[in-house]
Amino acid sequence: MIATHPRIGRQSAIVTKVEAPKRDQQFRLPAVDRAMSLLELLAISREGLTLSEVSRKLSIPKSTTHYLIHTLATRGYVQRGNNGRHSLGLRFADVASASTAELDLGALATPFLKQISARVNLTATLSVLRGAEAVIIGKATSFLDAGGGAWVGRHLDLHCTAQGKALIAQLAEADLNKLFGGRALAQFTPKTIATLTGLKTHLAEVRSSGFAVNNEEQVYGVRAVAVPIVNVSGLVIAAISLRGSSKQISLFRLPELGQELIRVSRDLSLQMSGC
Repeated sequence: MIATHPRIGRQSAIVTKVEAPKRDQQFRLPAVDRAMSLLELLAISREGLTLSEVSRKLSIPKSTTHYLIHTLATRGYVQRGNNGRHSLGLRFADVASASTAELDLGALATPFLKQISARVNLTATLSVLRGAEAVIIGKATSFLDAGGGAWVGRHLDLHCTAQGKALIAQLAEADLNKLFGGRALAQFTPKTIATLTGLKTHLAEVRSSGFAVNNEEQVYGVRAVAVPIVNVSGLVIAAISLRGSSKQISLFRLPELGQELIRVSRDLSLQMSGC
């Protein structure tokens, strides 16, 4: 535009160029831009970055950097090491490596998760076995669930969670030995099964009842029930579970919830087979 000289009141030869925002920039959200820039930055950093380094490299205030990292960390996309440096979290790898089969299974199971969650007022999850851990790939949250602790992408121990037990209960003894590799089982509460021998005995009970239970074995005050989901060949491909507080899930309620899940698992397996 043409600027007017403040003293002589006439148009000067000074020309100020005002550019209209480019269309691609006009519709970009700064917060999303920053989050993606952070993930890309961490992806090329072998040793990870401190909060100060991220702030400097992205040219954003430390306070903004803190909130950005905290948000992504709570979702599992960023993790902080003992050295105070941040790197890409496990959730990032899960999203990148999620198979089409898992995505299809999650989409197919979602209505079942929502229905049973609404029916029993408990949070329902769908998990699969990955290596020596279970990973949640689907979830329907109950409005009564105030504890959290279950989110899509979370990795779970196999020996102290209902989902984990349901996923490995049908494995042969040799496969269990290979899966745990002689390593010690982490003990989270006095109720946690801390030996592989004890776990094998417990899994026999799971096979007998048809459902697995987590009776405050990982977190005090939290119980869960889970059953396996099998494909047309009879192989366990996932586990569906219900979780809640020890007040919501009394010991007397466990068999009832187990039977509820068995019915849902059967219906889901039939739909998978096209019946």
